[in-house]
Order: sequence, then C-alpha cells, then structure tokens
Amino acid sequence: MSAMTETPQSVYNSDGFSEPMSAQHNFANHYDLDNPERAMTDYQRIMHEHTKRQLSTATDSARRRSGASSSNASVSSTSS
Repeated sequence: MSAMTETPQSVYNSDGFSEPMSAQHNFANHYDLDNPERAMTDYQRIMHEHTKRQLSTATDSARRRSGASSSNASVSSTSS
C-alpha cells in the first residue's frame, strides 16, 4: 500500500487549469521525444485530421437541423 502514496498526482494543475496527466504520458508513449520536430509533425497531422472530422460532423449535423435549405433564413433576415 505504500506504493499508492508514492505515485505522482494524476491531475495536472496550473493557473486554475487542470487536466488528466494521462494525455501527457500518452504523448510520450506514442511520439519520439528524442526527435521533437518529427513528434510535432506527426501530432499536427493527427490533430488536423481530427479537426477536419469534427468540422464535417458538425456541418452535417447543422444541415440536418436546418432542413433542406438555409438560404431562406438569410433572405428573411436581410428584408428589414
């Protein structure tokens, strides 16, 4: 049980911001920290793809919510 008291804190806290430490540990496990340029490039590529998927999902969802056409909304808002 003494090992439990010696484990590092599982949450990173800084200036009122906190996040789980697992993300930092996972980064070190998946990327070569001895080659920071490559690690940054690989991470940037993955995050770019992730952001594109999120944007696509949000766009598709917005289209479903707005119906067939959103042009009617813009026409009604400009006719003042």
